[in-house]
Amino acid sequence: MTDSEVAVGVTHVADDTMKMTGCGSCGMYMILEGAPGKSFVCMKCRLIELMEEKIRGLEMQVESLVEFRKGFEQIMEQRHEVSEGKSSDLQMEAGLGNFEGRLGEESGQWKHVTKRTRQRKRRASEGEIELQNRFAELENEEGAQQVVTEGDRARKKRRAVSPIGKGEELMEITPNMSPRRIQDGLKRITRENGNGKNLQPEGTGDRLENSTVTRKRQVYVIGDSLLRRIDRPVTRADPENRRVCCLPGAKIRDVDLRLKRILKGAGKNPLIILHVGTNDTARFSLESIKGDYVRLGRMLKEIEAQVIFSGILPVPREGQQRCDKIMTINRWLRQWCYKEGFGMYGHWEAFMDRGQFSRDGLHLSREGNRLLGWRLAQLIKRALN
Repeated sequence: MTDSEVAVGVTHVADDTMKMTGCGSCGMYMILEGAPGKSFVCMKCRLIELMEEKIRGLEMQVESLVEFRKGFEQIMEQRHEVSEGKSSDLQMEAGLGNFEGRLGEESGQWKHVTKRTRQRKRRASEGEIELQNRFAELENEEGAQQVVTEGDRARKKRRAVSPIGKGEELMEITPNMSPRRIQDGLKRITRENGNGKNLQPEGTGDRLENSTVTRKRQVYVIGDSLLRRIDRPVTRADPENRRVCCLPGAKIRDVDLRLKRILKGAGKNPLIILHVGTNDTARFSLESIKGDYVRLGRMLKEIEAQVIFSGILPVPREGQQRCDKIMTINRWLRQWCYKEGFGMYGHWEAFMDRGQFSRDGLHLSREGNRLLGWRLAQLIKRALN
């Protein structure tokens, strides 16, 4: 066999391995090795699909923000109406109290009048001269003795209520005074007296301290082995109130079984971020995975918490079929979270580089761990603020 015949044979073999294939989306032709699948889609069309999916997700977020703003405005209007109703009720009660005070004065009985309920004296109309002796009640000894007795009784009552000793300045504490105003008045009296005594009423200091102590919201990041080595960037801002729970090899059912035990003592309205589902895509069908997500959602609704699902990352070691399955799950998960009132945060476009994964093609490298931890930390910051 000559050299020309060998060259012709190699050319025929290359022609058999290289075939022209058309994209099922845009219709452009490409020369590929081997026999491609029936529904072949080029890389440009895949990127366009990802961009359209992201645009749809942003539109859903805008709609949810508009609905949230409408609900917030309705709540503020209801509170405004309630406050107006309370102010009108207080005005009616004040009017009834003033009316009872006038009845007591007309009946000739002694009545204790405070600074708030004191009424201005009615001036005599033009053309009339009011003649009255203000000291008529003091002319007899019985009236004078009654006035002195009432005054002593009121002073003794104020001294018994006030913690300040005899001969010191008294400060009247009314129910309408705020705790901060009471504390400022007591500090001023202590400073003027110079004796350094604690003049706060019993129980006031504890009430003021307890009113300022508020517990921050707890944050829980729960998921499979892809959460390894992300605890530092996630918990750096608030180590006491943020926790990362990594369950190697965990599937959606495993998180569902351990969720209540993990969230024990989480406090009121915690923030929960769930990153799970990668191991399920390798073993279960789409319908089974969707059913597991639905059961997990029922469990989360029993807990009063803010829930955000983290999208499943690509798996470079697997073929195109596995990646298409993960993209389908992420697309369904976004729609389901919007319907159920949960949040959804995707990472697909950020992890397209093969260098962000380790050699096994499943777990993340150190660079990938830093990127995932930074993205989750930014997500927590936006969710809390």
